[in-house]
Amino acid sequence: MSRLIIFPIALLAAACASEPPVSTNELAYVEKPTETSFWFSDEPEVQPAPLQYDITKAGLAPKSHVNILAEKVVNELVLQNDSLRSDQPLLVTTPVNTSDYSKTDALGLQLQQGFVAAFHSHEFNLVDLNVANALRSTEQGEFILSRDWKLLPSDLPVSHVVVSTMDTTPMGLVLNARIVNVTNNRVVSAVQTFVNMNSLPGYLSPSNQVIFQDGLLFRHEASGQGNAVVLGAKL
Repeated sequence: MSRLIIFPIALLAAACASEPPVSTNELAYVEKPTETSFWFSDEPEVQPAPLQYDITKAGLAPKSHVNILAEKVVNELVLQNDSLRSDQPLLVTTPVNTSDYSKTDALGLQLQQGFVAAFHSHEFNLVDLNVANALRSTEQGEFILSRDWKLLPSDLPVSHVVVSTMDTTPMGLVLNARIVNVTNNRVVSAVQTFVNMNSLPGYLSPSNQVIFQDGLLFRHEASGQGNAVVLGAKL
């Protein structure tokens, strides 16, 4: 006769609690992903050569965590899209702070460039607002990009724009992005995501013990208790 052995729940919980927590990085590349295939064939499967990033050889440009974040956000925007066609003109605006739509930072500026590259990889019809009407040749170089509205075209045939907002918490970054039809302000796609501070090295860092906010100095009991700081941002 077989015997049924029942372990006390308390012992099982204690065993699980003794295991150390597993640290994960949701933006890291998986070098050897698990492949699942339902195709059966007598011929041996040919494995593709692994993709290597080597700056000394020809190949794809190396990517960092901020580039991967931009790709993941755009991938979901494309997935959630319910009406925008890839042949319709699309303009990507700069991500702004949630509390102030007229301010951004170094991370927002870089994410905007990443969104443009990611949407182009999906073969969307992108429009670059910052291309000036004329090329400027100076002693420092030749320039055509500008943020001066007087040098930019004013009649771009754009009906859809990508808008996004950012906010920091003590743990990381909250990012919301959406595609809006500017003819009727209808949202055709929307994404929200949270990124741990450790996943964006070089862009986010823990707050200091003493911070300057709204013209006042605040002192926390320890560093890292305030919202994460975007490196390069103006305080």
